[in-house]
Amino acid sequence: MMRKWRLAFFALLALNALALVGAVLYVTTPPKDYTSYQALENGPAAGNTVVVNTTKADFEGIANTYIQRAMKDQPIPLALSVTDDVSISTELTVFSVTLPILMKFEPLVQKDGNLLLEQKSVEVGMLDIPPESALKLLRDSVDLPDFMEVMPKDEEVVLKLTEIPLDGGISVRAASFNLEDDDIRLLVTIEP
Repeated sequence: MMRKWRLAFFALLALNALALVGAVLYVTTPPKDYTSYQALENGPAAGNTVVVNTTKADFEGIANTYIQRAMKDQPIPLALSVTDDVSISTELTVFSVTLPILMKFEPLVQKDGNLLLEQKSVEVGMLDIPPESALKLLRDSVDLPDFMEVMPKDEEVVLKLTEIPLDGGISVRAASFNLEDDDIRLLVTIEP
């Protein structure tokens, strides 16, 4: 009789142990659509990207905000304007004379998402100076933000949208820049 009780006790103990192991496995097994925190941490670096449609006026405002932030200690004003083309205006003081400079560019989206500005015209007050000289003067006289690269020999300026310092792991690239239809599309990526 004692043997039956002992056998029943161990059978019940084994059944309880199996039930406990089964319950633990059931609770700790993730659903098939579950993504763990570690998987996100080690996942693709591309992040999540959204296309943002903006207008010329909105792009101009955003660009000038970041230019002003980057040039906060600079006495020389620099402004970007977006109309039928992209214009950069500034003032340079030479021998106590302030010269207004207006440079007009044709914007082209590069494969890397940056914006190449090809120079169309230059106006320096009433003076007629070559575009290469105006860009060289701009590059050498103004401490431009790191995301603006002036290339006088090519008569181009590159707005490195991908290098604009944004908070929170956000990066921006240009997808299209159609000024005629007032349709500017930016790819905004939030890095994991």
